[in-house]
Amino acid sequence: MLTIQPAKSLRGKIDLPPSSDLFVLTTVVALARRRTIRITAPVDTPFLRDWQRTLEGHAVFEWSEEGCLVSPVMKSPSLRVGFDSTDIPWRDLTVFTLLGMGKTLVFRSITEKRLLNWREQAKRLGQVLVSQPYETSLCLSIEGVSVPNAPDNPATVSPEDIHPLLGLLLGSGQEGTFQTDTALSSPLRSVAAPFGCVMEVKSSVTRERDEVARRLQIMQQKGRRQGTASGQRFIVTADFTRSEGPGPEQPLTITLPGDEIIGAALTAAKCLFPKSQLVISNILLETWATPLIGFIRKMGCKVSAQETVRTSFGSCGMLHIQTGGLEGRKVECVPAVEFSPYLAAMVVVASFAQGESVFRGLEDLRHDEPDGIELMESCIRTLGPRHGEMPDGIVLKGGRDFDGFDMASPLMAAHAASFAVAALRCIGTSTVNDEALMRRFPYFESMLNDICERRQ
Repeated sequence: MLTIQPAKSLRGKIDLPPSSDLFVLTTVVALARRRTIRITAPVDTPFLRDWQRTLEGHAVFEWSEEGCLVSPVMKSPSLRVGFDSTDIPWRDLTVFTLLGMGKTLVFRSITEKRLLNWREQAKRLGQVLVSQPYETSLCLSIEGVSVPNAPDNPATVSPEDIHPLLGLLLGSGQEGTFQTDTALSSPLRSVAAPFGCVMEVKSSVTRERDEVARRLQIMQQKGRRQGTASGQRFIVTADFTRSEGPGPEQPLTITLPGDEIIGAALTAAKCLFPKSQLVISNILLETWATPLIGFIRKMGCKVSAQETVRTSFGSCGMLHIQTGGLEGRKVECVPAVEFSPYLAAMVVVASFAQGESVFRGLEDLRHDEPDGIELMESCIRTLGPRHGEMPDGIVLKGGRDFDGFDMASPLMAAHAASFAVAALRCIGTSTVNDEALMRRFPYFESMLNDICERRQ
């Protein structure tokens, strides 16, 4: 249990550790591409060791001072991948990539809602998801993956089906073209090139040349849901075909960006302590990793970014945040996968903002146990702002000081990190269940203590 005292201000410099979630995603991409990779400077944590055991028989992991060498098993690899639950980094992309490879996924715990959701996603993509019991677990598989592809007349894919489709194409080594009404937001787009893949995104809407007509077009588009507000349609071309010969002998070097969960929590901290001298570096600056930045901009923050390094997943750098009076805002969390690492931090910032904030588009959180919306609502209730629950989201009214609180129930790592930051602004001692957080970031408590100037 993490015990947190209130803070007067924040100071110091934090260089974010490499992303744990993108470490997992990179190893899955390496398996699909049959490439040996060297991931530089990952932090050896219980979370990553758990994933090493999960992928035993599919890949060999060798840890050293230079990083982690991951070598796919080429001869007689295991056919089954076992999971304790559906709490998987970049869940749909990871799951459908493994299914596309012909793997059988064995889940010790899975809800009927999640199973039904995956089955419907597979059906919309022209696949049949087969489920059958295995001892006390459930096996999932897709046999003979063949994704229809019509480049001259591409099918329209909804935001929630983009990552399952990309996963099937990647896992089965196919190419495909589809269209969507939301700009592609995926880490796979950033890391595709180093693995020899091609991912292109083009707008299918011709830009209106006449200035008056363009203004009328913009006016007509106001009020639409986020993700379709531009009125554009995008054509996505993905080519994951691969040769059947042996791959390059030299391992592919992969550099990871800073961790999204820690970066989001510390960004929230900068908003809650506007006069802090806290400097955060190695934050991802790619569009698919910035929903929190977009949210706090709408709330009234002035945000500027300084790129300092390029990683295999795109640019990283430092954020400069000037906070005035934070005002509550409405946000459509579409696609939901893009918001997963950042939602808890967004809720924490909204809890201390003036006025009402609304988070919509969270239906996917209903598919797990515990219910993701109910879990977030429970954290909000414990913190203290007025709030309400909707079928697809949460509404809350912030803008006041809160007493210390006790979050004793198990929490996801993102919830624990973000609400631990919220506790720094509360009056009195708070406690947060940090079991999942410590498995990912064993140093989190010491990091928090290092940057806090305590009240006397």
